[in-house]
Amino acid sequence: MIHEELEGQDRQAAHLAAGFNGLVDVDLLLARILASARKMVMAEAGTIYMVSGGRLRFASVQNDYLERLVPESGDLPFMGTSIDIGPTTLAGYAAANRTVLTVNNTDNIDLDAPFQHQKNIDSSNNYVCQTVMSLPLVTPLDDLLGVLQVINPMDPAGQVTEFGKGEELSLTLLARHAAMALEKALMLHASVLNSLRLVEIHDYTETSAHVQRVASLTTAIYRNWSQRNRVPSKEREHVLNILPLAAMLHDVGKAWIPSHILNKPGRLDRLEREVMEGHVLVGAKLYAANRSPLDRLAHSIIIDHHERWDGLGYPGPKTDGGPAGHGRPAQGKKGEDISIYGRILAVADVFDALSSRKTYKEPFDESLAVQIMEQESGHHFDPAVIESFLAIRPILRKIRERFPEDD
Repeated sequence: MIHEELEGQDRQAAHLAAGFNGLVDVDLLLARILASARKMVMAEAGTIYMVSGGRLRFASVQNDYLERLVPESGDLPFMGTSIDIGPTTLAGYAAANRTVLTVNNTDNIDLDAPFQHQKNIDSSNNYVCQTVMSLPLVTPLDDLLGVLQVINPMDPAGQVTEFGKGEELSLTLLARHAAMALEKALMLHASVLNSLRLVEIHDYTETSAHVQRVASLTTAIYRNWSQRNRVPSKEREHVLNILPLAAMLHDVGKAWIPSHILNKPGRLDRLEREVMEGHVLVGAKLYAANRSPLDRLAHSIIIDHHERWDGLGYPGPKTDGGPAGHGRPAQGKKGEDISIYGRILAVADVFDALSSRKTYKEPFDESLAVQIMEQESGHHFDPAVIESFLAIRPILRKIRERFPEDD
C-alpha cells in the first residue's frame, strides 16, 4: 500500500515536472515551478529564492491575496530583496542545512528553535503566513541553487490546512525535478553570457549588465505588446521562453570590430562607421543556418535591430554579405518590413544607451531619456512599440537596479 502511494506521488510530481521541459528562460521556469508546487497542494502563495552573492534573493513570488492589491504593472514589494543563508529564517535554515523544513503554525514555533518566521514582511502587507514548507533546490552534485517555499495550503473549503507527510514527499520529489531543470536553464544562460565576454573585451560598454538589461526590457515590452495585439497565448509563451537569450546576442558581431573603433571617444568618420555597421552582418551570419527557434529569433533580432521605422537605418533588405558598405542599399528596411522583435529591441537598446555612461557622454536621467524616445516615435521607432514601452515605465528603474554596472 505504501509502495503504491509512493509511486502515485512520484507520478504526480513527474507529470507536473513535465511542464518544465523545454523552458530555457530562468524567470519563466521559476514561475512554472512555483505554480506547479502550489497546484500540488492548492497553496495560496509561494516563493522561490535564488542563491545570489551568498544570500537568498526573492526571485519569483506568487501570492493570490497580495496580487489583488498590487497594480498590474507592479511587483510585490519584497521582490529583489534578499535574506541570509543561515539558521535564523525558515528559508535560510532549509538552505544552510539542505533539509526540508515544515512549519504548520508560524505562531507556535518553539522559542528555542534556531529559526523564526519573519513576521515583519507579513505585517507590512497585512498578510498572514500561517503554514510554510521550505525545500532546498539542490543539484545531483549537491550545489545549492535556491529554496522553494510553499505557503498556506488550502482544503476544498478554502481554509488554510496543514502539510502532511504525503505533501512533504510529493513536494520533495517535485523540488528534485525542478532543481535539475533549473540547473540546465542556468547553464544555458551562463553559456550565452560567456560567449559574450569576447565582445566585452573589445567594447567595455557592452557589459553583461547591459545585455541583461536590454534583454529584460525587450521581454517586458514584448509582453505588453503581445497582450495589446492579442497574440495567442501559446505563441506568446514560446517567444517569451527564448526572447531573453536571443536579445542578449544582439551585438555579438562586435567581437569582430577593432577595439579602437568600438571605444573611440569622438564621432566616427565614414569609413569607421561602415566598419562599425558591419557587426550586424557578421553577427547575423553566426545564426544564419536557422537550426533552432532560438537561432531564428537571434538572427531576426541581430539583422533588424539597427533598422529604423522611417527607413533610415541599416543594413537594409538586400546585402551581399560582404564587408560593410559593399552591397548595402541606400535605404534600410521600413515600417513593418522590420521584424517586430527587431523593432522592440531597437527601443530597448537605445533607451539603455541613453541611460548609461558612454565614452562620449554621461548617462541621461530617466525623464530625459524617455522624452527622447517619445520624440523619436514614428521616426526611429514603431509608435506601437513606444506605446508599450511607455506602459511598462514603472519597471524601468527596477531593471537597472537588478542589473547595475560595476563602477
